[in-house]
Amino acid sequence: MRKKLDLGLLILIASMLIGIFSKMSIFQILENFLFASIDSATVNVVGIIILIGILGNILREGGILQKINFSMESFIKNKRLTLIAPSVLMGLLPVPAGAMLSAPMVEEAGNRMQLNAEIKTFLNYWFRHPWEFSWPIYPGLILASSILNISIHKLIFTQLPLMVVALAVGYIFGLRKVPHAKALVEKKNKLTKNARKKDAYMFFFHLWPIFAIIMLVLVLNIELILSLFIILIFAFLTTKISKKRIPFIIKNSLSWRIILLIISVMVFKRILITSGVLPIVAELFKRIGISPLVTLFSIPFVAGILTGLSMASIPITLPLFLPIIGIDNPNLYYAMLVYTGGVCGYLLSPLHLCLVTTTAYFKADFSRVYKLIILPVFFVAAASFVIVFLHGFFG
Repeated sequence: MRKKLDLGLLILIASMLIGIFSKMSIFQILENFLFASIDSATVNVVGIIILIGILGNILREGGILQKINFSMESFIKNKRLTLIAPSVLMGLLPVPAGAMLSAPMVEEAGNRMQLNAEIKTFLNYWFRHPWEFSWPIYPGLILASSILNISIHKLIFTQLPLMVVALAVGYIFGLRKVPHAKALVEKKNKLTKNARKKDAYMFFFHLWPIFAIIMLVLVLNIELILSLFIILIFAFLTTKISKKRIPFIIKNSLSWRIILLIISVMVFKRILITSGVLPIVAELFKRIGISPLVTLFSIPFVAGILTGLSMASIPITLPLFLPIIGIDNPNLYYAMLVYTGGVCGYLLSPLHLCLVTTTAYFKADFSRVYKLIILPVFFVAAASFVIVFLHGFFG
């Protein structure tokens, strides 16, 4: 169903209708469409998303992701870590079908521990997504910082506690059910100490893109698009890929639907601001009588469930709440509620490809997997409200 639904086109149509109903002329509407499309913030976000896609495909095409998985499997002794480490690592590099890349390793480790299909599915699915809240190359986070016109670092550090909560509830409701013991794998028993050291070295060596992102973006505070460009050039030079394959990799990394979605979101934001609709929206929220905090969370939550895309649900709804969040000096904790609502809805969406494909891969019962996900999602949502209340009380 989602493949037939072009969200970018629908958002553009919605922007056009808002402009018409707010009595903007066609010339004004088209002018806003053009200016939003060529705005430096829009171009920056599109460039970042394209670079992330190319980097992910280079690492997959060059076998780097597979080498990371293989080297990790050979030196990690703890059963529990072999279950979640693949998903955690694939989550740091948000490549398409990342959950499926980690699934075979989770299945192998889970089978040795005689885990049922539902637990394996939950662990593979859940531990891929905590990074949604605070890892700088996630599209939803990039778009949110652009819409709010703030540094991505501010959003990252505001939402960092939610990433910690997501990891904690994943442990409590999933990993804790796994018996704690050292892995008993024949292949590992045969490995010499030197061989394990070599595998450990190769594991960290192949993780260089992760360390490069941490150093360039979070430590040196270099712009994300420039950091990704530097990493991408280095990846091209160091990864063994045939030069003939490079044009195909770049071509396969360009998704016009995603580019259209990004542009349409930025157009939507500009139309909302220039049309004068936002004050009306703010007044509507007041008249409804529902707590603004509930509204900030619930509407993105519903959008997340309906779209199954955090990249769509958060940017679509975030501009609507600018009157509450603030335009010139946004309240990052209110923005966090919107973001968390979108992610929580997205995690529970039956349209979420990671959930659908991994459930099918492990041959798990969907309803049982869903029951395992609900409580962790609830606690992440509750944590976001607690953080807002604590900030209001102590801030």
